[in-house]
Amino acid sequence: MNYDFEYQEDFLIVKLSGSVEANERLLTKRFLLQSLRPSLRNIIVDLEGLGGGEAVYCVGVLNTLKKEVQLMGGKLKLCSLTPEVSRYFRGNRLDLIFDIKPSIEQAKSSFGEEKDD
Repeated sequence: MNYDFEYQEDFLIVKLSGSVEANERLLTKRFLLQSLRPSLRNIIVDLEGLGGGEAVYCVGVLNTLKKEVQLMGGKLKLCSLTPEVSRYFRGNRLDLIFDIKPSIEQAKSSFGEEKDD
């Protein structure tokens, strides 16, 4: 799996793409966690470049990342799911575990909406 990190304002945007191996969670945990900055607590994971077949292996990576972000006092949101990945998430009720938004911009604005609650 390929990872592209973009630091924008108060956000870390992680773009995932490419093929995902069965043991990807173990291979990438350290790499991903080193990229998290304690000062950035708003994490957006963009799944636009991820194929549907890889979604099953990606869930472990996403869950690990979500837990680490929560331990830092942050929040993680997913965005830009392809139709195939979106069906997989809904079919396995992962949409109840992960906060999913249609786009990066909508994910960014949703962090601000939470502050107003």
